[in-house]
Amino acid sequence: MFRLPRQSRNGITSKATRMVALSMACVMMVAACSKGDGVQIGTGQDPDPVVIDFPIAYIKSPLPVDDNGVFQQQDLREQITFEFGADLYFRDRASPSAEAVNITESVSQGLAAIRDVEIDYDGSRLLFSMRVPFDPDVDEEDLPTWNVWQYTFETGVLERVITSDLTAEIGHDIMPKYLPDGRIIFSSTRQTQSQAVLLDEGKGGFPAQDEDDNEHAFNLHVMNDDGTSVKQVSFNQSHDLDPSVMADGTIVFSRWDHNQSNDAVNLYRMNPDGSVLELLYGQQSHATGTNGEIIQFMQPRQLRRSMLKTRSRPRTTSAS
Repeated sequence: MFRLPRQSRNGITSKATRMVALSMACVMMVAACSKGDGVQIGTGQDPDPVVIDFPIAYIKSPLPVDDNGVFQQQDLREQITFEFGADLYFRDRASPSAEAVNITESVSQGLAAIRDVEIDYDGSRLLFSMRVPFDPDVDEEDLPTWNVWQYTFETGVLERVITSDLTAEIGHDIMPKYLPDGRIIFSSTRQTQSQAVLLDEGKGGFPAQDEDDNEHAFNLHVMNDDGTSVKQVSFNQSHDLDPSVMADGTIVFSRWDHNQSNDAVNLYRMNPDGSVLELLYGQQSHATGTNGEIIQFMQPRQLRRSMLKTRSRPRTTSAS
């Protein structure tokens, strides 16, 4: 058994903003049934027949504010952000008295943005996205991309999954999840198969912009856990985000449908290789927020009783 993490979202701009008030986001209960090298029940706690204290991992990050100190809201259609100043922490007990271990400090040096923390099925590794380092003297388009990183508890090794600098910087990689077979599914702007088609047609290979012409479109990709064999498995003119593994092995994810009068984020389902794609939920259910507010369906998770839980949010919403 493991408890899935809650994810965070950073600010809406990709330029640096003034930072105030550290936020503890992305709190994750890190629990595993493995008797091997994965994380276990927290140490140093008194026996309690009712409450078991599990380790946690969480992101500590500045809140994004504008020049007037007003908290900025995030547009779900804008994923290429860089609100630097974040680090990933681990505590072996969900208690203020437990020591907080900064997992990313050696790499971040206070100049990283971090998001999308996940845990492996056996509790042995953490998977997350990090963008580092921020440099105020570098143009926005020349800053590093979002990359998928991995931390192994047994060895204490923190490493970028795609080791090649050239390959890692081809696109922005976010929202990684472990697949049951050990591979990783993630959302990326690299659009590997789409660009290959363009090259086969004698055209220049380039990542397509989303339909708002605002940033490169994120589509779902899979790769081995050593960063090899990257393959695009979803094809959308706008963003495909938040992949999550269902109990039957299929992938549920949030798709920004944007064509003609349709402009909303719905839930879709497919096999890990991209086959048997189908609309799952949402197309006729957006006016279901408080007082009829229009909401979008993000971060789907399957609960133990096979129910599907999402974080239903307006298209422009605050970070969590």
